[in-house]
This record gives sequence, structure tokens and C-alpha cells, in this order.
Amino acid sequence: MGGIGVVVNPHAKGNRTVAPDRERRMSEILGSDGVVRVTPNLAAIGDVAREFAERGVDILAVCGGDGSDHCTLTEFHKVYGDRPLPVLLPLRAGTINYIADATAGRRGTPEQVLARVVRDERRGHTHVTTERDVLRVNGTELGFLLSFGTAVNFLRTYYALDRQGPWQATKLLSKMILSAMFGTHISRAVFQAVEADIDCDGDALPFRLFTFFFAGTVDQIALGFKPTYLALRKRGFFHVIGGPIPARRLIRRVVRVYRGFPTGEPELYDSFGQRLSIDFARSTHIMLDGDILEPVVRCEVDVPFRVTLIRG
Repeated sequence: MGGIGVVVNPHAKGNRTVAPDRERRMSEILGSDGVVRVTPNLAAIGDVAREFAERGVDILAVCGGDGSDHCTLTEFHKVYGDRPLPVLLPLRAGTINYIADATAGRRGTPEQVLARVVRDERRGHTHVTTERDVLRVNGTELGFLLSFGTAVNFLRTYYALDRQGPWQATKLLSKMILSAMFGTHISRAVFQAVEADIDCDGDALPFRLFTFFFAGTVDQIALGFKPTYLALRKRGFFHVIGGPIPARRLIRRVVRVYRGFPTGEPELYDSFGQRLSIDFARSTHIMLDGDILEPVVRCEVDVPFRVTLIRG
């Protein structure tokens, strides 16, 4: 049967109040060319994955944020196994949507982007696509960007705001920068060092404390920052950057981090690899594509395969 399958996360920020109507509108856009399924939990995503696998869906559109992409990828891979996943189409409907941004996905509402893809399908046009390697965390969780410590603390503060969005995230980041410059409480709370032994491709990182850490296969994160600027340098590898750099020193390099340039900081490990082992000194929350996962004491990361994404 093929066609397009749409997964709608009703908990994503952009779907919370419009999910039922969004399901109807998307179904009208697709017509006989696909199906829309609303997935309120992980079990529902697994059921949809089995249905889409039976249908032989060609394009998997995920209507949510980066957390929705991560959860959908993980559950679909459990069902598909060694079979290639459908071509992915991220639709911006979440609190954080940097996967779509990092892959230069078309701008517009989920309905507008889906309508353009459906129109191209019906006209027989070739979609503009790109590929990205996928991170696998502890053998099961799939995503594109891993972090812990400062990133987790920042996200917790951000998610606690009454409203979320680019403007709110920018204001929070500005507060953090000013706090780091003057050494006030906000930066001390967010930039707490995490103790860990980290090994990348058999080589131990030369630090045991980390105030800043990212491992990713996408070269852009929230608000357009590009700390993982080597992410696309080599197929089958991810960029690793991290170390005990103090908040004030990092702030001095914020423009270079934003533009995707090497910081030149001796207190940052900056390279790429294929395998990563992290042994935390104590149980620690990790972040994968904007989702804060359950605490772990050990984290194994590798790159099992690549996925194809539609830019629009």
C-alpha cells in the first residue's frame, strides 16, 4: 500500500489544544494517500509502528517536537529491526524543534509542510532529502543529540516556565549569561559540574568533571547554536565536545559556539568518534533530543545506522 503515515503526539506543545482538529485536517490533506494516527503513549507508538510496517508506509511524518522524533524513532526501530525505516518528515509542533532546523526542513505549520509533500508525491516530484546518523543510547534509545549536566539543568528551568518558545528560551539564556558574568545563583545552579569517566573510541577523555558536554550527529541545536559543528564531518561518526570549562570562560566563547567554530579552549575535549562510554560517579539524568531520561550510572553510545529525512 505504501503512502504516508503521520504520527501525532497530542502532548507536544503545538498539538495540546488542536490535536483532534489537526488529525482531521491532516486526514483531509492525505485523502487516500496515507493515514493519521494520534499516539498518547509509547505503547500506542508501538501499535502504530506495526500497522505502518504492514502497510509498507514510505514516508513517516512525526508531528511533534524533538522528543517526539526520538520516541517515534525508538519505538519504530523496535518493530522494524534490521529493515530500513521509512523516510522521515519532522513536522514542527513541539517545544523544541532543532532536528527540523538542523536538517533545513521547510518552514510552515505541520499542515502546510505536509500538504507540500503530498502535492509533490501526487505530481511524482522527487523530494529534497538529507541523511543523518542516529545515536543509540544503551542499546535501545535512538536520537541525534545527547547531553547531561548543564543542558539538563537548563531544560528543567525552561520547562518550568509558564510559557515556552524561542523568545522565552532566549530570555532565559540571556539571564544565564548575565548570571555567569556576575557569578550569581542562576549560573551556579545551572553550571554544576558532573563527575564522570568518559571513553571515546578507546581513549579516555582527560577530565573527570564536566560542566559542558554534547555528543551529536546534528550540527545545530536550540536557538541556532552549533557546538557539535563536526557532526557531519564523517559518515558513521558523531561529534563529542565537553569538559570542565567554567561558565565565564564559556560565555567568552559563546559567539564561536553559536557560529560553529572551534573554541580553542584547553578545558574542552573536541573531536569525533564512533563509540562512547560514560561512567557517572552517581546516578545522573541524561538528555536525548530535548527529552530528560531516567537517571543512569552508565551510558553506552554508538551509531547503528543512518536515516533519510525530507527537507520539504
